[in-house]
Amino acid sequence: MSDADGLETREPDVPHGGLNVVDFQSPGVVPAIRKAVDLLPPSKRRLLFLASAVQISLGVLDLIGIALIGLVAAIAVSGIGGTTIDGPTTAKTPGWVTNILEWAGLQDLTISQLSVILALAAVVILVMKTVLSALLSRRIIRFLANRQADVSVRLAREFLSRPLAHVQRWTTPEALYALGSGVGAATVALLGSAITIASELFLFTIVGVGLFLYDPILTVSCLLVFAFIAFLLYKVLGNWTARNAQIMTDASIDTLTAVSEALATYREATVLNRRDLYVTRYEGLVGRYAGASSTATFILEIPKYVLDIALYLGVLVLGVVQFLTKDWTSAASTVALFLAAGSRILPGLLRLQGASITIRNAAVQAQPTFFMSDYLARTRSDVDVTKLPSDRITAAQIHAHVVTGYPDFVADVHVENVTLTYSDAAEPALANASFTALTGTSIALVGSTGAGKSTLADVVLGVMKPESGSVTISGLAPRAAIDRWPGAISYVPQAVALVAGSVRENVALGLPNEAIDDDLVWEALRRAHLDEFLVDNREGLDTKIGERGFRLSGGQRQRLGIARALYTRPKLLVLDEATSALDAETEQAIIRTLKELEGEVTTITVAHRLATVRYADEVLYLEGGRIAARGTFDEVRSQVVDFDRQAQLLGL
Repeated sequence: MSDADGLETREPDVPHGGLNVVDFQSPGVVPAIRKAVDLLPPSKRRLLFLASAVQISLGVLDLIGIALIGLVAAIAVSGIGGTTIDGPTTAKTPGWVTNILEWAGLQDLTISQLSVILALAAVVILVMKTVLSALLSRRIIRFLANRQADVSVRLAREFLSRPLAHVQRWTTPEALYALGSGVGAATVALLGSAITIASELFLFTIVGVGLFLYDPILTVSCLLVFAFIAFLLYKVLGNWTARNAQIMTDASIDTLTAVSEALATYREATVLNRRDLYVTRYEGLVGRYAGASSTATFILEIPKYVLDIALYLGVLVLGVVQFLTKDWTSAASTVALFLAAGSRILPGLLRLQGASITIRNAAVQAQPTFFMSDYLARTRSDVDVTKLPSDRITAAQIHAHVVTGYPDFVADVHVENVTLTYSDAAEPALANASFTALTGTSIALVGSTGAGKSTLADVVLGVMKPESGSVTISGLAPRAAIDRWPGAISYVPQAVALVAGSVRENVALGLPNEAIDDDLVWEALRRAHLDEFLVDNREGLDTKIGERGFRLSGGQRQRLGIARALYTRPKLLVLDEATSALDAETEQAIIRTLKELEGEVTTITVAHRLATVRYADEVLYLEGGRIAARGTFDEVRSQVVDFDRQAQLLGL
């Protein structure tokens, strides 16, 4: 669908597993600029408008410089053979020249003196304009680059504050592009080009008005010719640019997707002998992007060649016509004036054409960012994403919470009538689910695949927001509790996500190295039964695990995830199939660790392997999103035939 500004958008609640490469139609440039400006906070918009106004106003200096060059030419030609402006000459001095010199009090100077003074003044003014423009452009570009960083961080913060269902609508390459390259296109490229276009248009306007007052017919004629050339270039190159920009945007996201998939499925691709297929796909995408990139570079060069030819032919025609139809003084001053104007306008036309092409490129390339911004605005949650940096939790505060043991945190969990339906599902994933976990107790969530166990765990953790019902932890909503007591709540997923770095960095995920407490790291590793492996390794906590932990076994990766959860000495621990990748001996060791935490730590465990939850205080059996049975392990066995059969098969 399209919004009022003419930009194609998508409803944020449309179910999809990724945007499938955002393929917007070529948007209008003006709506794109408005959206780019809207990304900036009001105070920064005012600064941008002020800097733009100053940059644009520098065009007045161009007009003064051009006028001085025309004046020099008129004086030089009119003074051939004379000594002063009122002395004997072989050509008549134009009246407008005499009036200007008398107004400035320069009528008594010699022709050579006047020519030198005025020429020097023209050069100084034009050079000053160029230098000021360059310095101001540098400041504006730096300003926009800083805004690019600000916008990217703001969008990332708000994006990552959203419930899991919202985040999962975006594939990793799409999110990376929207938060990175797309923001650069929206700020530095789009807004920077818009300022350039505004500056050049003002220059053309003010110079055009000055030339019009001097010679209306000639000015209009030149204007029509160059306007036609510029319009033709804009139409031809603009459409070409928009199509090429779409190719670059699609190829960029597709390339990220291909690389991400190849790395994530390396083992499977190797065993299935399909690595070459990924390489072939990557080769095609890179070739497509390279071709589009070279085309974009060539498009930027075309206006220079066209305008060069137009200027040379224009000067030739102008000179012939002027010297055939007017006296030498008028002809020379006119040619000099228009040639000076052309020398300033031609670079401006080149900048204008370049900026026009860039802005068309950027308007397309920034669409994923605009869509993300609109998406976040339309799906704004109750999470406060506007907190000042000084209000956000620091590593030191996290460590202080760990050391003090969260004295005012009560690890009680209350879930009341929670219902949640995924946007692409006909039936609810959870329906009126309720339970209470008091401090120090253990709750087990069991049931068949798709019964809603992990969804219920996600709701407890606040990563999924129910459409009805409520969840409280220590009397607060989950996200509020996490914000108030960082580290008091921990989570172990079935598939542990590891970062390329050391064991230390993975256990204390996200904390800067100087804020990591090695004693806490070793304590967590001991509880996760991973310390012996590292003691035998000469690098200890500095052991590199490789990207996605490829240097570790599946069980070691799982235990590292458990150690990460235990690093902050949590009071509430949620485990989602946390022992699924462990051997029986290690699983029993982890179970003993969890039993050691009883009475101190509230645990909520999702499990298929029933040995993990055999001694839980309460077992909740889920079926079709509903809690079908609850009680002790044996009580649930007596209520649910399937559950009892599974327990018998396992010899429990």
